[in-house]
Amino acid sequence: MQSNAAIVNEIDRRLLICSYTMRLILPEDYFDRITGPGSIAEQEHMDNTHDLEAFLNNVGAKYLYAIYRHEGRYYFVASADPTTPFWTEYENPAPNIFEVEKLKSVHISTTDDPDYGLLRSVVIPYRDRQGREYIIGADIEAAEVSALKRRAFINFLMMGSLSFALAVIFSYLVSFTITKPLALLSNFTRRLCDGGFANDIRLAPEIISSRDGTNSESTLLAFDINRMQDELATHIEQLKLTQSARERAESELRIAGQIQSTFLPPPFKPATFGGAIALHAFMKTAKQAGGDLYDYFQLDDDHLCFSIGDVSGKGMPAAIFMSIVVVLMRAAAKTTYDPAAMVAKINADLAEGNDSCTFVTLFVGVLNVRTGVLNFCNGGHNPARIRHVDGHLEAMDSACNCVVGVMDDATFKAEALVIKPGDLLYFYTDGVTEAIAEDDSFYGEERLDALLRSQPLDSTVAHVNQVVATDVETFAGRHEQADDITMLSLRYQSVVYNTEKGTRV
Repeated sequence: MQSNAAIVNEIDRRLLICSYTMRLILPEDYFDRITGPGSIAEQEHMDNTHDLEAFLNNVGAKYLYAIYRHEGRYYFVASADPTTPFWTEYENPAPNIFEVEKLKSVHISTTDDPDYGLLRSVVIPYRDRQGREYIIGADIEAAEVSALKRRAFINFLMMGSLSFALAVIFSYLVSFTITKPLALLSNFTRRLCDGGFANDIRLAPEIISSRDGTNSESTLLAFDINRMQDELATHIEQLKLTQSARERAESELRIAGQIQSTFLPPPFKPATFGGAIALHAFMKTAKQAGGDLYDYFQLDDDHLCFSIGDVSGKGMPAAIFMSIVVVLMRAAAKTTYDPAAMVAKINADLAEGNDSCTFVTLFVGVLNVRTGVLNFCNGGHNPARIRHVDGHLEAMDSACNCVVGVMDDATFKAEALVIKPGDLLYFYTDGVTEAIAEDDSFYGEERLDALLRSQPLDSTVAHVNQVVATDVETFAGRHEQADDITMLSLRYQSVVYNTEKGTRV
């Protein structure tokens, strides 16, 4: 049975994730723009509330909010509740609001809110760029916590009652069944145990027919049936423990995988940029959730932004970190077209409070589809390959920048190259080149380069990715996949831009 403490810990972890994720969902400068009533437009507040409400429903919490103290009063400045307008006064703050103000740290408690009742609550402090203090919190009704505990206890009680009932029934049968000779009884129970308690092994009617009422045969029968019960109980208990542990692990990975998939873009539409770009991405995680990422989106009519990265580690932590990187990437692209500035901003945000030293190798590129100029920044990622229209293959030369997310003062260099019509760019994570065969050898860059050179020049980007993925799978054979495999192929098409009409022909 899952303990009450484990249930509460799981709820607290969920609420803590909600609190930290709220400021990533809101616009980057949202808190900096708050000065008083009307400083945030009503439509923007409604849009933010809709996003927060959708996130909250997916996570399974009750309340998500941000509070600002102004002239001794508390006001809601963001909320997942559509009925709470911007700058609504919080007239009767719960005790944990005062505690987090005093301690300046995360506060987890069961608190009695005068307006909202008894809640299990997680509140965290937050400062904007001006040093102003906010309080971000997430709650769930204490009644729901109690219901989860009750459900676990009832399940435990039902299992105990069933076991007790079975024991009583078996005891009754053992006590009152005195029938056949010892040889028949022992033979039956031995066959039953050796047969794995198969249903087709049944106790013969002549064995249980009562004649002389002696106790010797009943004693032996009780011994053998007890042996059967002990073995059955052991098997069932081991199965329960194994099944419970596997289900918990699979549930966490499944949730992480679902979260991760929502942050990946849909397939690239060929009609985007009037057919000037062909792009295809492929990902195969080693587990249900992984740390690889890719993204691409249109900045304006002439610029495509794309990225590929590999987060250190695997499983749930890597998937969450990957999701944060994608959110930060989209936010940075709203303020600048400079890939180096984007990577620097992402690095500074990730490095802040990164006690686990989790990092990501990240390549970010911005392609001008009209001129073929690719501005890019490589944050410690594998060098991409360029397959020129004449068939020549080479590695993309780039500066040796450090990985992203470890040092908040790291600098990143922006670079540029001109792509000719027909050129193919192939990006990948180290899950490709570090794939392991049954003899423990690595796939390697030489095999990858040879495979890319062998492909027809008119191969589609999807075909290139599929050929590499199939070759890696063949190479690995029965060896378990050790790392996530991600690829992104991009071809710059021969499309003419009509500057007079502003269209592509």
